[in-house]
Amino acid sequence: MKNKNILLMLENHIDKIVLAVFVLVSLFLLWVYVIDPPYGKPSEIDIHNKQEADKILPGLNDPPPPTPHLKPYLSDYEQLLQCSISEVATIQIPSPGVGDVVVEEGRIYALPGIPALVDVAVNNLRGAARVPTEEIAPNRPYASAIGEIKDVDFVSVSARFDVQKLYNNFQQSFMGRQLQKTSWKNEKLATPVFSRLELQRRTKQNDGRWGSWASVPRTMIDSYHKLLEELPLTLDQSQYGVDIWLSRYEKQAVQHNILQPEYYSFTVSQLEWMPPEYLDQALDILKKEEEKEKRERQEQLRDRRTKTPDNRRTNPATRRTTAPRRQQPVQRGRRPGGDPFSPNMSAPALRKPVRKERTVKDVQKDFEKQLLDDKSNIATMQDPLLVWAHDDTTEPGQTYQYRLRMGVFNPIAGKEWFQKDQVEYKDQIVLWSDFSEPTKELHVPKRIYVFPMEVIANENASNGTEGVKVEVAKYYIGQWRDYEFDVYHGEIIGYEVEDVEEKSRTQYQENQFEPVMTETGMVQEPDTVDFTTDITFVDVIRDTVWGSRLRPSVLYKMLYYDEGTLQQMPVGKSRWSSETRGIYADIQESIERGVRRRSPGIEPGMIPGVRPTPVRRRGPTEFMDPVMRKRQMQDF
Repeated sequence: MKNKNILLMLENHIDKIVLAVFVLVSLFLLWVYVIDPPYGKPSEIDIHNKQEADKILPGLNDPPPPTPHLKPYLSDYEQLLQCSISEVATIQIPSPGVGDVVVEEGRIYALPGIPALVDVAVNNLRGAARVPTEEIAPNRPYASAIGEIKDVDFVSVSARFDVQKLYNNFQQSFMGRQLQKTSWKNEKLATPVFSRLELQRRTKQNDGRWGSWASVPRTMIDSYHKLLEELPLTLDQSQYGVDIWLSRYEKQAVQHNILQPEYYSFTVSQLEWMPPEYLDQALDILKKEEEKEKRERQEQLRDRRTKTPDNRRTNPATRRTTAPRRQQPVQRGRRPGGDPFSPNMSAPALRKPVRKERTVKDVQKDFEKQLLDDKSNIATMQDPLLVWAHDDTTEPGQTYQYRLRMGVFNPIAGKEWFQKDQVEYKDQIVLWSDFSEPTKELHVPKRIYVFPMEVIANENASNGTEGVKVEVAKYYIGQWRDYEFDVYHGEIIGYEVEDVEEKSRTQYQENQFEPVMTETGMVQEPDTVDFTTDITFVDVIRDTVWGSRLRPSVLYKMLYYDEGTLQQMPVGKSRWSSETRGIYADIQESIERGVRRRSPGIEPGMIPGVRPTPVRRRGPTEFMDPVMRKRQMQDF
């Protein structure tokens, strides 16, 4: 009975019991984790964190603890290159363990000679080219890189290399009959691998002497410039053996890039790029064509001046009566209009075959035959190979000389396989040919010239003059532009001026001529041209000179500061030196002739477009189409 009462009481008060238990557990958790937690009160967390931070801060400036030195695996890798299957065996035969030093068979080789380069030529191609604005690499070649149009003086040095002789020398050294043992023959050693085509230059000093020779770096458009420039010349400069470098250089793309590196894509230039050997031929042909066109224009102009509208001579003294033709006697036994195959008929005169003149396009085709491609096999070439190197680091106004030498890997560098008289080549990674003879002097023209034309007179001035009228010529975006300035004492010659008018340029581009396209859009003429120079006008000197007839004449000279020195130059074309007059004439001829334009990446052999003849004015040169020029002449 009592148990039933207890159960009944529990059933009636179960909810109160559960609530009491929940309250007790909550109070316990509140006391343990909030009021008196085992890990400290929440207010003490910040204090603990600050104490830990104070312990760490002093050690932040301490150097890192040294890491244990890892075992080098280079020697193991080179050992694997010697025999990559040394651990593979079909029969388990006990063998001695591998020692620290690899024992190689003693051999003796005679190093092969490297032929010298012949037919060395040098030339400079100036124009506006696409210059990359991002670094060039094998995964980002020049053709796909982002660039901008800039003026470039691109010097190239070409030569011929006897590849067949090089291969014969290597075969003779490493596969020849003179080897003491047949086991010494090694086809891999007998295959030459080109390492470098080194271009060196020296600069002519102001006193006329030549500076020292210095190597020219690879161009900024060379995809493999980092690989080719980091090659050490000796083993003590390298962390790797020669076999590592050989494996990186023997790729066909690297070999072709060493022998025939890539060249700039010119947008505006006189000709497309070709090696100097062919560029010289093309320039000669182009010069002859221009001279021929000039003679024809002069003859047409002379005929037009000496003839009246009815095609009669205006000068009576030049008139002459046309004499009647004298009838040729008929040969006996020959009938006029008879059978041409009759034995009595004389044989007709044979015409000499007209010799076809060589054109620039023919030169371009000959050059394309010399280019290496994926199907080219250098080892089987019988004729000397055309190679070249570039220099895009020249400075305008400087004079240079160049020389070349060919480098081939030394396949037994670091080994004890040398003859006694060739032991000094043991540490040499590269075997060099002799340097070629220095090229002819190459002068890179300046890109800006100042020509004093006449003085600005002023009676109140001390010597009757107060300034000079100068003409500034600047090479800009592939063409020469000129502008006249009036300069006075203490002024810097030149400033930024407007170029062609927007309306004329728009009509020129849209209506008359084909635009030049690049990856980023159409190449347009600049809105302004900066003719600012580094020359400061100082004063005018007035001298009296005596002519051949002992007659006095006035000679004015312009004093100016250039490159920190005080210099002088005669005023007036007739007073200039022959060199200055020649430079001025060449610039004016270039302006009148115009420029040749082509799109970047144009296929070889395509004929580039020719710009129209410029119209001279006081200011930058304007290029106008023939229709606009004719209308202006009619309005005039």
